Amino acid sequence: MSADTQTYDVLVLGGGTAGTAAAKAAAGEGARVAMFNDGELGGLCILRGCMPTKTMLHAAHTAHEASHSRTPGVRVGGAAIDFPAVMRNKDAKVARFKAAKIEGIEGGGYDVIDARARFVGPDTVEADGRRYRFERGAVIATGSVATVPPIPGLDGVSYLTSDEVMGLTERPDSVVVLGTGAIGLELGQFFARMGTQVSVVSRRPIFCDVGPLISQEMAAAMADEPNLELVQPFGTESVERDGDGVLVRLAGGREIRAQALVVATGRRAAVDDLDLDAAGIQVERGRVVSGPDMQTSNPSVYVAGDASGDRLLLHVANWEGRVAGLNALAGEPVHQVEQRLHMSVVFTDPPMAQVGMNEEEARAAGHDPVVASARYAETGRAITQDVAHGACVLVAERSNGELLGAQLLGPRADDIVHEISAILYYRGTAAQMLEMPWYHPTVSEVFLSLAREIAHEVGS
Repeated sequence: MSADTQTYDVLVLGGGTAGTAAAKAAAGEGARVAMFNDGELGGLCILRGCMPTKTMLHAAHTAHEASHSRTPGVRVGGAAIDFPAVMRNKDAKVARFKAAKIEGIEGGGYDVIDARARFVGPDTVEADGRRYRFERGAVIATGSVATVPPIPGLDGVSYLTSDEVMGLTERPDSVVVLGTGAIGLELGQFFARMGTQVSVVSRRPIFCDVGPLISQEMAAAMADEPNLELVQPFGTESVERDGDGVLVRLAGGREIRAQALVVATGRRAAVDDLDLDAAGIQVERGRVVSGPDMQTSNPSVYVAGDASGDRLLLHVANWEGRVAGLNALAGEPVHQVEQRLHMSVVFTDPPMAQVGMNEEEARAAGHDPVVASARYAETGRAITQDVAHGACVLVAERSNGELLGAQLLGPRADDIVHEISAILYYRGTAAQMLEMPWYHPTVSEVFLSLAREIAHEVGS
């Protein structure tokens, strides 16, 4: 070993959500920890993800509410939108969140090295010309980058990923958004409610992996959205320049012209330049191979957060980071990440949230599922609010009525889903839900009627 190699108990590659969670967990146990971060501190969620997009969406939804009303007797006069001011407000919020994050990092009890690290051996990395060795373990938490699909002509046009959208100061007049995951839908609705003419292109029906009822209701909601067209299911065959804009050709011969193109086809683990082979770390289809303990094929190295290539969500990154940091320090996989309560949210209007399994997933996992569902437009509180679109689905095990999952599309679904998450966490049943107090009238009261239907079906 070189004499100038610096030694730590734990090395953490990456300074985002997962990396800081890992470094904090290990340092909190008294370990000597170094965290490598190249570029701006703060992490994707704060800088270009969760927090800036939610700030932007709040402005978009506020403008929409000021311009549209479904309630008889209520007229609205519209909203004056200052797009540059909306983006400046986003920047101010990001600066606030970033300052708080950096304050936590500075008090975290670990060293921060401003450099990108890569492996040069099973227990050694190199960063900015210097070498660092870990004695206990390491954590890969290098985050993700936007995925750019191999569409003919794409490399010859200007396009925006979600990262570049964050830097806009002027609103485009028209946009084509490729992709209907969370990023594509949220950005598409944001631009539409800012006054941009938007075409959102999807290769398959929207939310089809959530369930047919949720998919149908979301498609209906998007059909009512001013300035937005949902183009599904259509694959993109090619793109090309069209004056100062872009021409998008879809399967079947359809063409869409727009001023700007947003590529929102997901994100992938940012691990290409880490020289993982040098550490004996196996990668399959762009994902670092690991289990619920986050251990890689190198038993001393763990992976966490977006770098895992799976469930790219902040709360998951926090979970995985802490588990990976503690396991790296322990030198063995003594902790595991919770795998049962998969939760995800799309912050559109209406928002979509899901937790646990849907009917198809439950059946594939060996359950005999019983399902109850309702359209929000047909439920009490939603009727009083003139809600037009949305649905709630509960999935339970037929043998005992234990809840297996829920899928929600409707008012405050992003918050209400935690009610079902708590019941799932404690393995509650539909019959037990009937024993709980449910305030009337509330949107979440729909769970009571669905639980009653399931309890009747299973005979409990």
